[in-house]
Amino acid sequence: MAVCNPKPPLMAIFVFFLFLLHKTNSESFSFKFDIFEPDTFPIALVGDAFSYGGALLLTRIDQGGDSVVIRKNSVGRAVYLTPIHLWDRFTGNVADFTTEFTFVVDSGGPLLHGDGLAFFISPVQTALNIPLNSSGGYLGLFSPENAFNPSPYQVVAVELDSFGNAWDPIPEPLAAHVGIDINSLRSVNTTGWPINSVPRRSLGKARVVYDSKTKELSVTVSYGSKGGTTVSVSQIIDLKIVLPEWVRIGFSAATGDLVESHGIASWSFTSFLRQPESK
Repeated sequence: MAVCNPKPPLMAIFVFFLFLLHKTNSESFSFKFDIFEPDTFPIALVGDAFSYGGALLLTRIDQGGDSVVIRKNSVGRAVYLTPIHLWDRFTGNVADFTTEFTFVVDSGGPLLHGDGLAFFISPVQTALNIPLNSSGGYLGLFSPENAFNPSPYQVVAVELDSFGNAWDPIPEPLAAHVGIDINSLRSVNTTGWPINSVPRRSLGKARVVYDSKTKELSVTVSYGSKGGTTVSVSQIIDLKIVLPEWVRIGFSAATGDLVESHGIASWSFTSFLRQPESK
């Protein structure tokens, strides 16, 4: 007569724990906002940023009777409060991530307008702090003192810059561009941004992807469906060297003497941090 052994085989236990170990040795994180309700958590609105009509407006718009006035020298940020695990100090592995957002930049009519918005990644401790005197071409990211001094300030940003300043690749007012910034307002790589050639109030879509294997940060900005206007730019960046292990992500925008509105209509983010596979 056969006797049933209630104890599971040792090999089965071993395989089971290997499976659990493998499952916990990868870390993923994601969120998606198709619309922004008032007081959307966990997004913090800093400075002049506010939510209105299901969107995030990063710079101030004042209602004056029947007219709308875009405020000069306005600065605002929208920051996702939950820290993102960008890389692992024990393994040295860096996360892959993809973020997409739709946006509207409206000049209000004038040919000359400014100054732009940016998606940024920065240390947890500084993400909510808007630097002093960071309106205008500083995009709410930098103060004049640290804008071109990369040593004390940590930030990686994708800027949609609607006004060409003296430090930009083409220092002309209509030279709008998409740029990648590393600890400095002087972009390491840029491409043209067709904000002045698309219809007013056009909905743009930006996609930012980081591949940890190639260390490439790639950016695509498009308007319209297939066949519409699309521009792209990329840069090799070792984020482990540039940024701390834990970061926050968000948007920043600014106006100066020239103005425009900066609206974020939707936003999604996904990251995946690989860990060594179990042997």
